[in-house]
Amino acid sequence: MKKILIAAALLFTANVAMCQIFALGIKGGLNSSKLKMKDVAATIKDDKTGQEMEYLMEDASSGLGFHVGGFARINAIAVFIQPEIYYTNMSSNIKISPKNGSVSKEETDVIKNHRIDIPVIVGAKFGPARLGLGPVASFNLKSDAKVSDEYKETFGKGLENAKNTAVFSLQVGAGLDILKKLTLDLRYEFGLSKLGDEVTIRGKQYKTSQHANSFIASIGWMF
Repeated sequence: MKKILIAAALLFTANVAMCQIFALGIKGGLNSSKLKMKDVAATIKDDKTGQEMEYLMEDASSGLGFHVGGFARINAIAVFIQPEIYYTNMSSNIKISPKNGSVSKEETDVIKNHRIDIPVIVGAKFGPARLGLGPVASFNLKSDAKVSDEYKETFGKGLENAKNTAVFSLQVGAGLDILKKLTLDLRYEFGLSKLGDEVTIRGKQYKTSQHANSFIASIGWMF
């Protein structure tokens, strides 16, 4: 009986130690994204009147999206490594303005990216608080552009197809663990590579430079 109790105590101690070193969890939250875009001045011939119209495309206000997924955390004394994988719905806003007195109206359109994000965060722990940073690989699954009927045929597909399949970013931020179960994170993501370097409008390509920066707030639970 004594040997059984000792074995059970050792097993319990090893299990606690393993939980302190390695943990799995789920997470989700909101992200506010701002698309940084080099302005595009497009000249388009009106199919009905034959008149050439000029339009300016530029970045606008931030858009709100969400993310959901899971993570693993490896703890080593006061240092941690946290690989993550989650689905992200990222919204960005683009403003389209007529430049030469067109009857068309200025409008702000929404571009939504559906993607898989894989961050690897490395940082330091200060009690329940954490500071960390790390690279993010993002793989675009699909892009949607919410454009008015007036601009949909001309600009819609061009906005949807302006995204590269894979891009890289850098996340930096802080976190807090509550009772070693609930995790809170607030991060800022810098776009390191371009989302796209051109947009095609009516078969004509226009050079542009598109980067996305985001504020990310998330809540998670460790098992």
